[in-house]
Amino acid sequence: MNKFNHFIKNNHAFKESYFEGLVLYREDAKTNEDENKLISQKFQDFYKEAIFSKKLDTYSNLNFYWFNLIEALIEIISYHSEFEVGEDFEMSESEDAIFNFWHDSNLAKIFLNSLNESKDLLAESKKLVTVLEDNIIAFFNIHIKEEITSDLIYLNIPELGDDNLSVYQNGQRIIFNDLEDKVLAKLNEKSQKRKAAVSNIDELKIIFYSELENTSKEMTAKIEKAYRRLEKYTPQLFVVLKEFTQNIIPINEKGIVSYSMQTLPGYSSINTYDRDDMDLMDDLLHENGHHVLNSYLNQEELLEELEEKIYYSPWRRALRPIRGIYHAYMTFYWALELFSSLSRLEVHDFTDSEFKKIQERAIEEYYMLQFCELDLEKAYKEEIVSAEGYEVYLQFKAMVDSHREHIFTLEKHLNSNAVEELKNELLAARNEYY
Repeated sequence: MNKFNHFIKNNHAFKESYFEGLVLYREDAKTNEDENKLISQKFQDFYKEAIFSKKLDTYSNLNFYWFNLIEALIEIISYHSEFEVGEDFEMSESEDAIFNFWHDSNLAKIFLNSLNESKDLLAESKKLVTVLEDNIIAFFNIHIKEEITSDLIYLNIPELGDDNLSVYQNGQRIIFNDLEDKVLAKLNEKSQKRKAAVSNIDELKIIFYSELENTSKEMTAKIEKAYRRLEKYTPQLFVVLKEFTQNIIPINEKGIVSYSMQTLPGYSSINTYDRDDMDLMDDLLHENGHHVLNSYLNQEELLEELEEKIYYSPWRRALRPIRGIYHAYMTFYWALELFSSLSRLEVHDFTDSEFKKIQERAIEEYYMLQFCELDLEKAYKEEIVSAEGYEVYLQFKAMVDSHREHIFTLEKHLNSNAVEELKNELLAARNEYY
């Protein structure tokens, strides 16, 4: 029995919740016949047909993303319906919500430039609502219906495999007719298409940006080496990887290791160029760990999103908000699991230097995770972490604790200066910041 089955079971529950949401959307579309003056007639006509499409009848990561676009539209429209002008040069609650909504979106640059000229927050927001409507229509036609029969305005998504030249669509690239501020693209039925550079490792798909296509063979081999090592040496972790990660987007950006989106399950953007073989195994599981956590976050409120940077992150060597500590604990746990498992191997193909790195990383990850536990317990007592969030934390804490004896034994035999330096750093941080 796989010791991570509870995560897989939760992911199945998350996918079932998609169908519950679909039923509610369709019921609402049937009963709500009144026109919404805050949404264009064009969009309303589109939505009343699209929501009943058979393409939505099965769960997919792209379908889930599309529903998140709908949720974003509902959110900004609700702020418009409650709009009030602040007094004494202070922004009202609704003004603040509208500003933050666009400031945190991929339309931030367009929004800020326009707002700087007009100084009219509501007017600029209404303009961008139209853009958001157009994007929802475009995403549906490109990625769900897979038919382009009219002019589309689309917000390109690098995390999906889109680049500055084209949108990635199911094995092909559709070339943009125009691209504004690197995000706002125009396409139509006459847009040129070409085959995309895509590799497959079993069910795992690797999608290459146009500018990285010439490295596809080399990078595929590098990813496969890490993938096969996980399959061979950590079979239970490998099952979790296959469950949660279906697409890899290689990136080549200095200073960036990996990232993904809560609203786009199964897609991991990973720097495969500046990382060695050991790091890549870690990166695959780390980003997969975000998908594991997101399967909970997409169902429950696990914690309050407070912005105060008052918690020390051992991985960043800096103060972070509670969200950063919570997410780090649940995602860096997988590095502990990986390196602790590998360090037990008697037969393997790692070099001596690689195996020493494995042992050191196992010990380091254990102590960094343990450091965060005091803060997470405190956040729960202060009701910053919810009951559901604490339950998830306890699942991870039990798994961290299961490595205690092995880590202590490993540390005694390794006698690592790097580990001692880390422990001293953590002690100094605890004394300085708490």
